[in-house]
Amino acid sequence: MFFIFSKILFFLIQPTVWISTLLIWSILTKSSKKRKRLLVASILVLFIFSNQFLFNEVSKAWENQFSNSIQDDEHFEVAIVLGGISGYDNARKQQAFFANSERLLNILPLYFNGRVKKILFAGGSGKLTDDKIEAISIRDYLISIGVDSKDILIETRSRNTFENAKYSIELIEKTHFDAKVLLSTSATHMYRSAACFKKLGFQITPFSVDYLSREDMTFSLDYLLLPDPKTMNNWYWLLHEWLGILSYKFMGYC
Repeated sequence: MFFIFSKILFFLIQPTVWISTLLIWSILTKSSKKRKRLLVASILVLFIFSNQFLFNEVSKAWENQFSNSIQDDEHFEVAIVLGGISGYDNARKQQAFFANSERLLNILPLYFNGRVKKILFAGGSGKLTDDKIEAISIRDYLISIGVDSKDILIETRSRNTFENAKYSIELIEKTHFDAKVLLSTSATHMYRSAACFKKLGFQITPFSVDYLSREDMTFSLDYLLLPDPKTMNNWYWLLHEWLGILSYKFMGYC
């Protein structure tokens, strides 16, 4: 029930849904005064959530809570990579990677350089109707690019971040007790992910990737005044995380 409820809630927090609701409401209302207020409100929401500079300042403060402070000579027995990064394109017979695939791509050099011994990919099916297991297709992909099958661990039962942590810990404690573990996930998602592992009493070293913020963004009119549709989508992911943290705290997950 929590899984289904969270999917509905995450749909409703999208800024595009808010703007569409305000515009439809303005069309349906009979009061011209109220219609004008609704139109102004929709323009204001559009401006705020498509403003690149505003989003960048907020997301930078959020994402920089965890710094990637691993040393050049530091080694890890296991790197946990959180799923939700890909799907399999059956028609084209190839792995289809999403924007957050940096979770895996930035771990691969560490593995091939010998700094990570094993890769644990955590990811079952995170969709309501799709029963395809992401971890299985990722395992096949990793083998195809030269990762030794003995160095791949997969966790296939999880449907959310808390279960990622729970089942990954169970797997590691069976095979690599007291291992030094690196956790790779999107920078926006790291706070919730690390909190889940901490709640379960398991120590990880955070390795944030896939940043939505930019360190080189300047205070310019382009970023301040020109609306950017991609920024609205980025706001969704940030709001998604904040709401996710609140719901996880309510459920006692973190």
